Amino acid sequence: MSQLASLIGQKFAYAYGRTGVLQQLLLDQSDTDRLLGTHGREEVEKIFTELKFTSKIDQDLTRGESILQALGAWVRREVEQMSPVEQRPVFHILWLSGDMALLSYLLKDFHGLTSAVSEAPEPPMTAYAPAALRALARGEQDESLPSYLTAFVQEMRALPSPTPQHIDACCTQFAAQLKLRLAQASGSSLIRRYVRHGIDLTNIRTSLRNYDESAVSDALLAGGEIPVHQLLGGRANVLSAINRSSLPYELAESIEKLGEDPIALERTCASVLAQDIADMWNIPMSIEPLFAFAAIALSNIFLMRTILIGKANGLPPQEIKKILPPFIPSTHFLS
Repeated sequence: MSQLASLIGQKFAYAYGRTGVLQQLLLDQSDTDRLLGTHGREEVEKIFTELKFTSKIDQDLTRGESILQALGAWVRREVEQMSPVEQRPVFHILWLSGDMALLSYLLKDFHGLTSAVSEAPEPPMTAYAPAALRALARGEQDESLPSYLTAFVQEMRALPSPTPQHIDACCTQFAAQLKLRLAQASGSSLIRRYVRHGIDLTNIRTSLRNYDESAVSDALLAGGEIPVHQLLGGRANVLSAINRSSLPYELAESIEKLGEDPIALERTCASVLAQDIADMWNIPMSIEPLFAFAAIALSNIFLMRTILIGKANGLPPQEIKKILPPFIPSTHFLS
């Protein structure tokens, strides 16, 4: 047992040092500003090839989508190679958003709820093979997929007449519960906090953006620290619930000052998760620094993808900023 612990300790020691090096490759604010200042898709793709973040992938790639897919594969390979085998599933907490976006589309397509011109999303990262998810949505069995995922898809296929909103809500709730189980299995209190905070922040956004209480109640996710019933009844109740939770005390104050600005709300919520990630950097000899690196690297990829899509559609920088995921810095300390 002591020999195994020693081997795991050596692996984490190596990983802690290597993530410190890889952290230097992540985007900084100047990279984001440079991408926003471009004048079209081709210029964005050219800058993609010049970033430190893309220096470890195939340098012959020139198309934006190919670069982002290669980045996703590289990030996954790096963190899994540095992790003990039994703890690799914890990264599914991050990858699952891609699976659920694809699976939600496939289930809506199965029920005839997509248009003839719509296309399935191509997420840069998924926990499971997209081809296996497509087969599962068609009713085919795939032994590479866990039984609980197969059972969920079978249940969704059997729904008599679901709405697109119901399918989205079911996929989101399934992912939230799975993330909670993975966080618990990780043995990390910081990763559990990150997942629970993520659920709370999703629920807070839902409550603040929807004035129909019955619609809010149906959309809220179980598993956060704040009981869902405390987030019903309007803005004042939401702020009161935040103040009674372990979320940063500044959150309610910031939301109160924001008014109805959705962009400012996203940035405020992102700052909570950024602090959770910053705390993970500082726990050596554990899975937390690897998780922190993967979380920020994935947010960088989503940010790059948003800019690429915006530029391809001719949007000016000001409009892209409105839909841009908040930039999460890779610093170990946030003020």
